[in-house]
Amino acid sequence: MDYKNTPFADNSLALEDRLNWLINELTLDEKLHLLASGSGSIDRLGIPPCYLGGEAAHGVEARNDQNGIGDPDDTTSFPQPIGMSSSWDTELIREAGNVVGREARAVYHKRKRGGLSRWAPTIDLLRDPRWGRNEEAYGEDPVQVGAMSAAYIRGMQGDDPEHYLISSTLKHFYANNTEIGRGWKNSSISPRNRYELYLEPFRRAIEDGGAEGVMTAYNRVNGVQGLFNDEVKYILKDEFGLGHGVSDGGAMELTASFSHATAMIGETIATSIKAGLDAMSGRPDAVYAAAVEAYELGILTETDMDTAIRNTFRMRLKLGIYDAHPVNDYNDITEAELCTQENSKVCKALTDASLVLLKNDGVLPLEHNEDIVLIGPMGDKWHQDWYGGSAPVHVSLLDGLNTFDGEGSEQSEAAGASAGSGEASKRTVHYVDGCDRIRFKFGDKYLASGDDGKLKVSETPEAFIMEDWGEGSYTFRSETTGKYMITRLEDRPVEGIAVAEAEEGSHSSIKGTVYADADRIFSWFDLEVFRIDRKGMLQDRFGNPLYIDAEGTGVVAVETAGISAKDDARSGNSGHLAKSTNDIPAGSNITIETISSGIEEAVHAADTTKTVIMALGANPMVNAKEEIDRSTIEFIPYQQKLFDAVYEANPNVVVVFMSNYPFAINEINDKARVIL
Repeated sequence: MDYKNTPFADNSLALEDRLNWLINELTLDEKLHLLASGSGSIDRLGIPPCYLGGEAAHGVEARNDQNGIGDPDDTTSFPQPIGMSSSWDTELIREAGNVVGREARAVYHKRKRGGLSRWAPTIDLLRDPRWGRNEEAYGEDPVQVGAMSAAYIRGMQGDDPEHYLISSTLKHFYANNTEIGRGWKNSSISPRNRYELYLEPFRRAIEDGGAEGVMTAYNRVNGVQGLFNDEVKYILKDEFGLGHGVSDGGAMELTASFSHATAMIGETIATSIKAGLDAMSGRPDAVYAAAVEAYELGILTETDMDTAIRNTFRMRLKLGIYDAHPVNDYNDITEAELCTQENSKVCKALTDASLVLLKNDGVLPLEHNEDIVLIGPMGDKWHQDWYGGSAPVHVSLLDGLNTFDGEGSEQSEAAGASAGSGEASKRTVHYVDGCDRIRFKFGDKYLASGDDGKLKVSETPEAFIMEDWGEGSYTFRSETTGKYMITRLEDRPVEGIAVAEAEEGSHSSIKGTVYADADRIFSWFDLEVFRIDRKGMLQDRFGNPLYIDAEGTGVVAVETAGISAKDDARSGNSGHLAKSTNDIPAGSNITIETISSGIEEAVHAADTTKTVIMALGANPMVNAKEEIDRSTIEFIPYQQKLFDAVYEANPNVVVVFMSNYPFAINEINDKARVIL
């Protein structure tokens, strides 16, 4: 059947009439399938898929390489939401949202998959500075969050009263401010805080911004699982005018198996849909099995399913993609609208507006030919965050300092910026990252990466740049290749490694092999992060010690069960306990040998220069991200030590902080002449 010849595609009919035809035409089995966010096609009727989902926190996330459907699509990358919100410019944020909406359309027309119902913005209030997802949200004040997010939503959804450019889904409903234990923790909210703080940004985003959808949080609120919170139905939908609700990824399975709020997934899906959710984000086969179970038990009715399907397909119809005779311009958007000069101008304007000058003791603006040195680990980097897209170009602070237009204002021609006039002139700013250069020693030999990137014993040492991110997190980058060390996960028995002599009843297994071939710090479990215990033993991100394998041809992370474990401060936020070094059997004698001191090099550079620019801050993939909360707001100790040493050599210091979460920088605030 060609759906374009049916009432479903007849856009001359009223929306509800088109939906009535669809609901009446669907079989029970088709309805059971359509309760998953990843099930948008109806093959029998010839209706193509339009999946729910896709991230757009600060640009279109179209990293198709992660989804197995090809190379990433480059999209315009705006500042993270906390940066966008720092602009206090709702019109610029609306323009950014419109760029996101049009680029999402372009990607959809290219791929013909999902991505028109985007899971953004995140409007959870920032109630704890240690929360791992501070970067995704807009602030701590409900009025400000409501205003900024509503502007982004209006841009994303477009100004056609009959059709959405794309659909916006708010995250995460609600009182969601912790990552560790988020699947079972409970947020106790008083009635006053509930209405004046937590519900208010959602009200403003829906009523003022027109947000179409909402995603529930994993956590409980006053004992009620996020999936089961009927405030989605009675407040967000009935009072505020929301269109549809969707669960967070995998929440259906987690509720039954992890938080134990229900005994089976059938009960979970039935309770969720009756509370106001319309689609479950998870594996479509698992959602289908749960729906069948619930229907057969009589706790989920066909009427319940009809209501949910009507809500999600109402949104799909308002996107205009199923119209037999399209009447909106959104269907004409092509790949030519990706990463245009105009989009870049909006990005640059919002980026400029997002910068916050905290302090200026008469140093800024710098002279065009100022004698400067750039120091710090953030100086030559552009770090990717998990919910960002693949940007077409990366411009670091060092790039910007080295490139000026004819009038002396900063310009990056590669980024498409249009400020200033005349041809760009180049200069070379001396840069010192302030990091130690080290090598890994094993007896009288060293470790180096082979042609396959695998770390192994070698006669020839390889130098690595050691980056210390605080909270016991270190990353190591080959000075020769620029590649990061990473532990690639596996699970196999230990053979020939001297850990088998652990106490009786224990057993060991290899949990990963170490390579030095990662282009950047960008894995879900932070596998590029390593730890160093109190005795100097090198560990993987989870606190498993590293050993040389039996043949000396690889470095492996070994987990030993049965060894007593203690809560080590260096275990970070992995949710795992680092082993007590007193109880780990001998066998690993990989030691770190320092080749050169980054602090000494930085002090020398500062001592011979008029003005020091220090680039300090955090990597958005280390110590704080989804599933990882920080344990402290203390500034990174190594970077503090670097600042102190540089300041002692030259107090004329300009500090540029690049961080997606807040630090306590009391001492730096007292000493630095400028903080940007």
